[in-house]
Formats: sequence, C-alpha cells, structure tokens
Amino acid sequence: MSSLPEGGETLWVGVGLVALGSVALRMGLDSAEGTRGESIPAARRQARPRATSSNIEPELLNPSPRKVMMTSRGKTVVLVWMLTLAVFAVLAHRHFGLLPPPEMKSRLDSEGFSSLAEVHGREARDVAEGRTLYFVGYNFLTESGAPVRISRSVPMRVYARLDEGETTAVVYFPRNPELHYLPDLTSPVSTRFVLFLGALLLAAAGFAEAQRRIHRRLVASGAAVSGFTADVRRRGGVRSFLVNYDIGGVRRTLKATERNPNLRNGQRATVLYDPTVTTRAVIYRIALYRVRP
Repeated sequence: MSSLPEGGETLWVGVGLVALGSVALRMGLDSAEGTRGESIPAARRQARPRATSSNIEPELLNPSPRKVMMTSRGKTVVLVWMLTLAVFAVLAHRHFGLLPPPEMKSRLDSEGFSSLAEVHGREARDVAEGRTLYFVGYNFLTESGAPVRISRSVPMRVYARLDEGETTAVVYFPRNPELHYLPDLTSPVSTRFVLFLGALLLAAAGFAEAQRRIHRRLVASGAAVSGFTADVRRRGGVRSFLVNYDIGGVRRTLKATERNPNLRNGQRATVLYDPTVTTRAVIYRIALYRVRP
C-alpha cells in the first residue's frame, strides 16, 4: 500500500510477492486439507449416518476423505475473481499515478472555465528517509487575461509525463482561478473511494474463498443425505428453489439457484453436510467440487 502512490519497481515487486505468497499458501492449504484438514475426525465419522440410499450418487458412498476435483463452475468462479482483482489492481495503480480530484470537482465541471496551462518548471527534491518529492510549475491565462502561476507537488508518474513547455487542459473558477484542476492528469474518483472499494473486494474475495474451502471439505468428507426440491420459481434464465432434507428426524432447508429449465418440485437432490456442524451444508450437484472418478 505504501508503494502505490509512487508505483515503479517497488510496487511490482510487492505485487509479485503477494501473488507468489497466495499461490504458496493455496498449495500448502490444499496439501494440508488433502492429508488431514479435509477429513472429519474418526470418532465423529463413526457417529454419522451411512448414506446407502439409491438416490445418492454412488461416488458419495465411498469412504472419506474422498478425492475431489474442481468443477467447471468452480473454475469459472475462481477465474472471475482473479480477473476482477487484477482489473481493480490495474485501475488502482492508474489512480495513484494521477492527481487526486478536488473536493469541488463537480462544481468546477458545471461552473468552471477552461484554458490551457503551460509547464514552466520541473523539480525533484530529495527529502528524509531517501524519499523524493516531485514538483511541477505551470501557468495559464484566465478569460480576462490575468496570469496565474502555480507550483505543486505531483506523483512521480505525472512528473514524468510533463516536460517544460508542454501544455495541458485546466478548468478553473473565474472568480478564484487558484481553485482549479487539470482534467487530463486527475483521477475521476477519490482515494477514499478506491480504498473503500478495495476493502470491499478483499472482504468479498475472502468470503468466496471461505465458501470454496467449505465446498471442498464437504465434498471430500461430508455426510450425504437425500433431499427433494420444493418451491421452484423462475427468475429470468435461472430457477430459485429450496431443498428439504432430514438429519436425525429434524427437517432442514437449503436455498439455491440453478440454471436448469427442467427443474421441478419433488425432484431428488443430494445434500452434503458436516456432522459436527449440521448447519454447514451444500447441494452436491451445484457444489464447486465433484468426487474424482
């Protein structure tokens, strides 16, 4: 995060380390799950009911932990999340390479006047802790012909884009031209919005990863029970429905959606659940994993 405003080598090294760490963590967790994390303790497995119904898929009758593989749907979900986070990272990198928008940007866009600003100076200053600050000086004429000269600190990438004598658009208040911004060099959104969106995406991605792990664990070691669909409703191209199933004589229900035009009330659907936490369950046919043949 500290390298985002400056960009450059530090940022990309950090991005690379995060990517490598994520891959290593994923491989380590999957390996641990395959040897011990995916299986339910033996004492607890003995207490769960055996799935012997002919309505349950044969591969689920195998002893656990079962070998699993990700479905096409699961791969699509993972790919979409990776692309989403990658696109956000690119846009965030671009944002921190531009000037922040002024608080009165919307008013400037509606009431401001336009002109051309000419760069008349550039300076890089070394400060404490080995940091470097970049300054650009520019001037422009108001509609009345009054000259305005400005010197301001800018991100390194803005500094690199501007050469002395170069011109760029400027929007200013006619009564107070010092209140202005440079549209071609200003981000359309605030840094606060970028950080909020980033935190929201990371939280959502963390939730999605937790769901993936739950699906994998349930398919590998969950107890199977036969349920039936109910309350099937059409919502555009998908069907929303309920699956009712019984555990220890107690009726439980899962809500789900599926792109299945042939879905009807009363159809059988296998549910996988954790005997230690019976509320943790998934409908097998729409899980992100399948038992490996």
